[in-house]
Amino acid sequence: MADSLGLDDGTKDIITLHDGMVLQTHGPRRCAGFHCCIHNPSDHPLRNAPMVWLGQLNLMMRICKHEELHPDPDSMNVVAARLLNFEGWHPCCEGNCCSPA
Repeated sequence: MADSLGLDDGTKDIITLHDGMVLQTHGPRRCAGFHCCIHNPSDHPLRNAPMVWLGQLNLMMRICKHEELHPDPDSMNVVAARLLNFEGWHPCCEGNCCSPA
């Protein structure tokens, strides 16, 4: 199927999120050498947690064990320049899920 859509050239990729949502995104060459929530996640506590796409914010979120949404730090780094008060990690779930150890 990817061949018929022309998605095998490295410029586009298709991923399926845990809820069945299908997203077309950039290919792995575009983020090569950089952390990317899809192709090369950094070593953060929610690295393997399910992802949720918030299209209105162009931001990938992660679902913690408490079923709360938290911004994926690799996704946040991409959009940080557009956010006025970005200060990195946010307080969450009493610091049990995504705060750095």
